[in-house]
Amino acid sequence: MKEIVYFEFNDWIAGKDFPNDEIFRKWIIDNQFKDNEWCIENKLCVLCGAIDMSMNYCVAAPRTWVEKHCPKLLTDEEYTYKTVRIHCDDKGNEKRTVKEHTKKYSDFICKPDKDGCVYGYNDEWEFPEYKEENFGVTWNESWWGDSDDEDDEN
Repeated sequence: MKEIVYFEFNDWIAGKDFPNDEIFRKWIIDNQFKDNEWCIENKLCVLCGAIDMSMNYCVAAPRTWVEKHCPKLLTDEEYTYKTVRIHCDDKGNEKRTVKEHTKKYSDFICKPDKDGCVYGYNDEWEFPEYKEENFGVTWNESWWGDSDDEDDEN
């Protein structure tokens, strides 16, 4: 049986929500994890959906695919990224605060729980089981059309 690697990316902030390396940026910019045919060709099982204004991806892939295409995910290698906060002081003057953060590539890996289930996005999204019938993209539409959505009331 193949060893499966589960990883989760969000397309919001490079470095924080996905590694800011060329291959990861390309996948995010080209919307690869939303491309059903690409995911089927690569034998990936992807759960994709919106979270606020971003897209989230829970990916189940064979370890051999990860080793070939994004081996850094399997390491504890660290990288840094910066965030900029723009705010006004009490006199209305704009201030910028730059903060440097450190993260590991392996931080994007999700592990099975004691029952063998793997969850992403705050333990609310269950990764698709890795099997041929699940190759491609499955959409999690739980964020859209929530019963408390004000737009649904009009």
